Amino acid sequence: MKSLILYIPYIFVFVSQMLPAKPWFFPGESSTYISLSIVFFSIQSILLYGKGKKGWNLQWIETFFPPNWSIAGFYFLFMLLFPLRNRNWGDGLLLLETNLLETKLFGFQFTLDEILESILHSNLTQVLNYFHISDDPVVSYAILSYAVGVFFLFGFLILGKQKPKDLSILILLSSGGILLGFGYAEHYTLVTAVHLGLYLFLYRFAKDPKDCNTLLYGSTSIVALAMLFHLVSGYLVILLVYLWVTHSPKEKKIQHLFYCTILGTLILFPWFLYFSMFHDPTVDQNSTHLIHPPFYPMKRWISLNHVKEISSVLIWNVFFSAFYLLYQWTFQKETWKHFVSKPNHQTLFVVVFCFFLHGFFHNPQLGFPADWDLMGFYWLPITVLAFLFWKEKTKLEWEWIPVLVFSVLLVMISAFTLNKSNTKDDLVWEITKKAIHKYSEENQLLIQSFPKEEKKFFAKGDFLFFKGEYITNQLCDFPEKELLKSQMMDHRKNWKAGFLSGKFKVKTELNAFLTEATKTNVLYLKSLEANTICHPKL
Repeated sequence: MKSLILYIPYIFVFVSQMLPAKPWFFPGESSTYISLSIVFFSIQSILLYGKGKKGWNLQWIETFFPPNWSIAGFYFLFMLLFPLRNRNWGDGLLLLETNLLETKLFGFQFTLDEILESILHSNLTQVLNYFHISDDPVVSYAILSYAVGVFFLFGFLILGKQKPKDLSILILLSSGGILLGFGYAEHYTLVTAVHLGLYLFLYRFAKDPKDCNTLLYGSTSIVALAMLFHLVSGYLVILLVYLWVTHSPKEKKIQHLFYCTILGTLILFPWFLYFSMFHDPTVDQNSTHLIHPPFYPMKRWISLNHVKEISSVLIWNVFFSAFYLLYQWTFQKETWKHFVSKPNHQTLFVVVFCFFLHGFFHNPQLGFPADWDLMGFYWLPITVLAFLFWKEKTKLEWEWIPVLVFSVLLVMISAFTLNKSNTKDDLVWEITKKAIHKYSEENQLLIQSFPKEEKKFFAKGDFLFFKGEYITNQLCDFPEKELLKSQMMDHRKNWKAGFLSGKFKVKTELNAFLTEATKTNVLYLKSLEANTICHPKL
């Protein structure tokens, strides 16, 4: 029975390719997945058959295994060769546009949801522009993404340095989350690196927390820092409560609670206060999730579609590690009990619980695959747990090698597939960059004349209509072209007049305008999809 369970990954991948609508978490060609499943199904059968035979010994092959650091080195070269260019995965062109626009107008991008992520990415863009390297945010995102990818690899190599030739690094490489390090243009790379730093810290200091001050104050500091990178880290407050309950001695409980609260507040409060009230411009309150949290509708918490979404992200992000741990929990009871009895491992299970709450309650507004990164933060603690469980085995379990390598290849196929960009998207982005440069040059003084709390909101809306007219003008002729351009120009005039007159301070007036403008924007997006760009004026 236990041996048959190992065939589930191959059968699952094979069957999924036969469905009328192929799951989004398999972006490659169906023929590739089918061939790979058949090959590894056969390898698994040969290995399990041979294992039952006397005299069958593969332990000598372990001496020829490459060390984990060399596997990581070759994989990093693969990461460089196949950066993620598919803009349908993640926020895509909208993120790049917002980053470049705010950088040109205000010096850097910032939002309360992800203060340090946005600032560091846009500041790197400014540095690269200063040295005449590039002002394209794609470059700054790629550089920081690769830096995070290197940190992932080194973090796991350090974690497993006691057994340098056990193939354990493949557990990291089998997780879809590693694609965050493939030059990925998103705001989830740096915060995930901070999370890994937290897990390494917990593994070291929660193992035998005699110095509870270091554990509690250090964890509080790292979690607060992670929240500055992205507010999704706020779920880790549950971890801090757990550490306080389990590791703070009774006589110090009040003291630790007081000092940890003060420490976290001192790290977080100045940033939120400054950008909310004093910086010019202040944060755009209409676009932050801190004020408008996108929770999943309560009536849909328990639904087939919600379970399907959560399961899909789990399969994409951490297929092997979740399957491996579930197998150990089912069939290796004593080993599992010993593993989960360790305090540092227990903290990681709490982290998994924290981010599963996020995956359950947060509403993925863009849908999938666009929100695979936002909804899958649990991939890293689960991967670390699987990695640690693998490391604790006294002997290499050969029957798991085919499943592990198969999972790594699935991720590599995804990377190879998502490396292919859409030519039309690339052209639209080039034109959008030109539009941003033109807009910022022509409207810098106008935007600076607005009150600091209105600047960002006005600029985003004004540029939306400017860009719509700018790009529509470069589309091949179609019946509604002139009407669409005229509507964009009228919306832009009314947008400016609404702010100058104070009309949009009345919510009903603003909402009525946005409703009409949204209809025009939908028509623009449809025209962009249906028509080609003719002789772009770059």
